[in-house]
Amino acid sequence: MLVELQGYFNNKPNSSTFNIHQKGLKIRVVQAQQWFLGVLAITVVLILVYSTRYDGTMRLEPKPPPIMSDPDPRKKVTVTFWGRNGNHMFEYSTLIGAAKRNNMTPILVESTTIWNMFKLPIAKGSVENLDTYKRYKEQLPSGWCNMTESLDTSQGAYLMGYLQSWRYFENVRLELRKKHFVFHDHLKKAAMDYIDNVRKEHKKQDAVLVAVHVRRGDFVRQKRKGYTVGPIPYFYRAMNYFRKKYKNVLFILCSNDVIWSMDNLDDSPDVHYSHNTDGYLDFAIMASCDHMVMSAGSYSWWAGYLCGGDVIYYHGYPQPNTVMGNNTIRKDYYPPWWIPL
Repeated sequence: MLVELQGYFNNKPNSSTFNIHQKGLKIRVVQAQQWFLGVLAITVVLILVYSTRYDGTMRLEPKPPPIMSDPDPRKKVTVTFWGRNGNHMFEYSTLIGAAKRNNMTPILVESTTIWNMFKLPIAKGSVENLDTYKRYKEQLPSGWCNMTESLDTSQGAYLMGYLQSWRYFENVRLELRKKHFVFHDHLKKAAMDYIDNVRKEHKKQDAVLVAVHVRRGDFVRQKRKGYTVGPIPYFYRAMNYFRKKYKNVLFILCSNDVIWSMDNLDDSPDVHYSHNTDGYLDFAIMASCDHMVMSAGSYSWWAGYLCGGDVIYYHGYPQPNTVMGNNTIRKDYYPPWWIPL
């Protein structure tokens, strides 16, 4: 026992050793605090990054106007926003057409990227603004059905689907162009400045402007689903159509693969290739032209719809007997005044 006690006192840490341990503990506590703050800062940055909308460039979605208290006794109607910008424009347009046709008030309860491009005159609301409501679901993504012709106006309405048919909003065609799809001032100015510079560069101040859109990328890679792109001869034939119709013409070609386009398509003096990386700006430029040579997809579809002139489209999109082809009714998807080629 005496030996054990002597061993204990001999091995008992002195005050200097205790102070060293205490200092080490404080250092570890400080390091742990610094590590926690570092992780917290990284988390905040990641949240900010992933909450930022991306569409060609990083940008924050403009805050839509809040829905105001409204004495209007009419029931409200809203729509889902599925897909990307072009899809959203179909859905928004169907909402406006249905509201007009059924004497209801349109509101938006879901977020949409088209706020980035247009001065939409529609208030942002919530599902609660619908009170009680009925859901209406499309039959085909790219086909028309009569579900919006006669909505139940005793309650709210929630339209669901991609709604990709001109027939849903033919009753508001001019209203969409003049009142709803009005570009933000900075975007409109950038597009017009770009066009003016192109005219000066090519010395074609009075030329008829024809937009040419060449969609590649995902449409080239997903042919099994029915996505397809216009072949090279399609673009030559479409551009020659306008050369024969107008003596003085200037083409502005926009593409998500401009290198491929320059290597394979027309390099005549009346052709200008856009090197913009901003998809919104290219869209505004094409929509500001007089006529349009379309590629495949809703982005190209809407540029043609907004330009308002002659629109040529590739008749091979989508490919028959595929997922896309089986979900598309051509006479509903392509307006009858457009030109297939």
